[in-house]
Amino acid sequence: MRESKQVEFKAQWNDEHLKTICAFANSEGGIIYIGVDDKGNPIGITNTDKLLEDIPNKILSKLGVIADVDVEMVKGQEVVKIKVEKSEVPISYDGKFYIRTGSTIQQLSGNELVRFMLKKQRISWNSLPSEAGVDEVDIETIERFKRMAKKRLPEISEEDSIEKILKNLELVKEDKLTNAVLLLFGKNLKSISTVQVPVLEDLKLQP
Repeated sequence: MRESKQVEFKAQWNDEHLKTICAFANSEGGIIYIGVDDKGNPIGITNTDKLLEDIPNKILSKLGVIADVDVEMVKGQEVVKIKVEKSEVPISYDGKFYIRTGSTIQQLSGNELVRFMLKKQRISWNSLPSEAGVDEVDIETIERFKRMAKKRLPEISEEDSIEKILKNLELVKEDKLTNAVLLLFGKNLKSISTVQVPVLEDLKLQP
């Protein structure tokens, strides 16, 4: 056995390993073996009955996660195996968020934490409200969009106002233009570019 992004070895249990479990849950899941040295050699552990009771309770109370904890015999040694599934929601340990990168643990902060939270909540940057106003929408780009959309999006009319078009396309949230508006119709994008293609594909339009 070797340590990897989804496998970690620990000679003994201590509560700091909850950080590793948190990182596994926030990444792709993983397994911790207690009673195995850093080289992957099973050295065994003696208090397995107590660990089988304590570890699941600590994981649940500290992380809100249910993990599969069991004992396995590896080369004649008793080893505790903790299997952690990927969580669909963000998991924190003592108020901090961790992920697994290679065989290491990384604490998230700043922009990385924001991106992680949005991804876990299945919220894209495009769909978030922006501070942009209608005056930042490029009229020429909107007019071109109207011509393109006429046959494929019958709810869009060439007579529609900018506000009505954006609402019909569900590009207004909480009475604010979303970031997608800036990608599609922002004044700094005078033509439909490769940056806009993913959003246009969502609208079933091809430039």
